Amino acid sequence: MSLQALMREMRHHTIRKQVGAINAVLRGHYGYYGVAGNYRSLTKVYRAVERYWLKMLRSRSRDGGHLTWGAFQQIKERTPLQQPKLRLPYRALRALAIL
Repeated sequence: MSLQALMREMRHHTIRKQVGAINAVLRGHYGYYGVAGNYRSLTKVYRAVERYWLKMLRSRSRDGGHLTWGAFQQIKERTPLQQPKLRLPYRALRALAIL
């Protein structure tokens, strides 16, 4: 299931449940694609998830459309999303390389 479909299904759950499910998917994505040289792509995925989660929170109710970016940042401070992380950094990748 795509992350967007997961967010659409969970849009009316509590924010803690949403963050837990989103972070589980992000951890898996970072674990698989988190190799040296791919950090920029991981950051793009993080930002896309962030924007789509805001869109889903805004669509929760009539008043959700008034959720500002500042209020969203406060939500993220209380329940942060998983930041991009390299699982195989340059040093470890160089140690694995056979020259």
